[in-house]
Amino acid sequence: MPLAPQTSDDGTSRGHRGALMASVSSAHLVLFIAAVLFSAALAGTLTEGATSLADSIDGAADADADHANAEFRIVSDDQTPTAVYDAGNETLTLLVKNTGARTLPDDPGDVTVLVNGAYQADTQTTVLDADTWRPSDVLRVRANVSLGSNAKTRVVVDAGGHRDRFVFTTP
Repeated sequence: MPLAPQTSDDGTSRGHRGALMASVSSAHLVLFIAAVLFSAALAGTLTEGATSLADSIDGAADADADHANAEFRIVSDDQTPTAVYDAGNETLTLLVKNTGARTLPDDPGDVTVLVNGAYQADTQTTVLDADTWRPSDVLRVRANVSLGSNAKTRVVVDAGGHRDRFVFTTP
């Protein structure tokens, strides 16, 4: 049923304007509520994303700090190749000193050895005079590898995110 035109106190007709105003206000209210709900959902998503990013950065910073504190040096004497490589047993032996500020992993699975660029799967590690590879302790690293005589040999040891290189000539 159509609405009858409304009249004001002075007798002039207002038409359907009052009903139309209520209808527009209701539509604006619905749009406003939808905008508030969308904004709340978006804010929640952004907050969760920022928290996830912050956690990731914090984890990366911890890993970088661990790598910065992981330092060692191969202390074997490159001028004494018979102490480094036993051709009869085909055994390479390196002494590696922990010069960093933290205990390093000493398990053979945690210490990577490359000889002339080739990964050595058959390695053994032993901490000398201690149970764990603490700062100032020496780790003996042995790898079974066949090397030619009088050959320049490059060795890389990697542990705890740090690596050191050693070059010597086989006996």
